[in-house]
Amino acid sequence: MRTPKDELLLQGLEHALAGRHASAADALDALHALLDVEGVAEDLHYLLFATALSRRLAGSGAVTRNPYLHPEPEQGPRQIDLFRLLMAHMPLASTADAVANAVLMGLLRGHTEATLLDVGIGQGRQERGLLRALARAGALPRRLTLVGVDPSGASLRQAEVTVAEVAREVGTTVRFVGLESPVEGLADATWAALRGVPRPLVVNGAFALHHVAETADSGGAARDAVLRRLRALEPSGLVLCEPHVDHHRAPVRERFRNAWNHFTRVFELLDTLDVPREERAAIKRFFGREVDDIVGTVDESARCERHETAASWMDRLRRAGFVPLEALERVRPAEVHPAVALRRERGCVGICYRNDMLVAVLGARPAEGRG
Repeated sequence: MRTPKDELLLQGLEHALAGRHASAADALDALHALLDVEGVAEDLHYLLFATALSRRLAGSGAVTRNPYLHPEPEQGPRQIDLFRLLMAHMPLASTADAVANAVLMGLLRGHTEATLLDVGIGQGRQERGLLRALARAGALPRRLTLVGVDPSGASLRQAEVTVAEVAREVGTTVRFVGLESPVEGLADATWAALRGVPRPLVVNGAFALHHVAETADSGGAARDAVLRRLRALEPSGLVLCEPHVDHHRAPVRERFRNAWNHFTRVFELLDTLDVPREERAAIKRFFGREVDDIVGTVDESARCERHETAASWMDRLRRAGFVPLEALERVRPAEVHPAVALRRERGCVGICYRNDMLVAVLGARPAEGRG
């Protein structure tokens, strides 16, 4: 049953899409008058979506550049810093990390040397946990090459420092190679050089591939091309973590509903946790910037947060020449937060809250007989 707040938000959406800007502004103003963001937790959810619609009314959209790379000065903390806060508190993220790292450990353990290619490495947070887990299991490769791909030079520099520190801590040798570029922008010569890295080669992409730039009418050709490039490297395995929701191909109304259902469920989970109020609000504002992009951006080619469902990613992986990774189906992460549950499907482990899959961890390997 819709509440008055729901009705006003949806009226704002319909008026905005119909070009009735004054009526949309009136509906959103009326919604704002009903909100008590300080006193009612869910009112921040309405505010975030109303703000995205208001920015859509401005005509230029909310985010025309990747917020991880180009934060607006008035928006406060950097998105990458808010992401670190999210990773510290949100069981969706920490459980996805635990599942992914358990699979990566199985692929890397026991080898004298190996290479980990991390697409969207950020500041090396996941690698810190992975190296420590390998050390605890006595499974560290003697020599590990870590190739980090990221469009942010500052993040790559921090990742190199992070990896060097933890390598000294656990007593292993890690050769770090930073590639400052979005993965879809890597040169042919770079892809060719990656064929010569020490084997086995393992590929990781945590919450990164949905950022691959697409044109409005490309249908995802750029990320298909990236997956084909990764397949051509003949990795022993590939692990992806992605939000399980369609913000890619869905038209605006459907995308709005998808975003509302997904993010409000995430917010419900967050509100059950013992997290300080200010930090809960900061994490919600991290997601609010994603809502800005998903709902508030008018120019489709400028959107950054193009999430897809697990089934859509699996279809892409199959087209690129991958098959589901059997090891993922057997993985048993050491810690799963009691607020979430795991749903196992072929090639996928879903991180669920109240039976809704919100994050998917996908595993794949090259299909035999395809080069």
